Amino acid sequence: MKKFLLQQLSVFLLMLFAVACRQSPVGQEGALAVVDPMDSNAQLTVVYLVRHAEKDISDPSNQDPDLTPEGVARAEALRTLLEQQQVDALYATKYVRTKNTLKPLAEERKLEVRQYEAHDFQGLKKSILQNHPGQTVVVSGHSNTLLPIVEAFGAKRPVPDITEQEYDYLFKVVLTPDGSATVETDRFGNTAK
Repeated sequence: MKKFLLQQLSVFLLMLFAVACRQSPVGQEGALAVVDPMDSNAQLTVVYLVRHAEKDISDPSNQDPDLTPEGVARAEALRTLLEQQQVDALYATKYVRTKNTLKPLAEERKLEVRQYEAHDFQGLKKSILQNHPGQTVVVSGHSNTLLPIVEAFGAKRPVPDITEQEYDYLFKVVLTPDGSATVETDRFGNTAK
């Protein structure tokens, strides 16, 4: 009797497994994709925040300076750092230095650099959450705007301040579908001062 019950249970489990496999989504290469309904990682929105790279301050009257050679190298370092990451959108302020910080990424990924208002933190948040849920976005901002952007997304300020001489911070803000946010801090490019 025990043997019969074990056989019946085995057949039932095999049938259940077969049905479950047939209902699982198939990935691009034909492999079965395992879907965990409790896993919200598929819905995470990731926002990388960087200050524009080093700007050319040789002409004090220039209100919209470009990057220095060191800044161009840092922009390239950002591209290299993120080359293994999916990047779906790029945002920069109207200034040449913020756009050119993202230029290597934009060219490599064939992405448009979208413009946002430097001090419209809530507007940037709204645009990213509406247009890029579950995606990865890179934002180039300024020393006095990055930390307020982090806070606008609901994460805690990771450092007290960013000085005029600091160009190497990289903040990774991760937003969950329930609206909570965490931030990780890293540095990139030549960090020697």
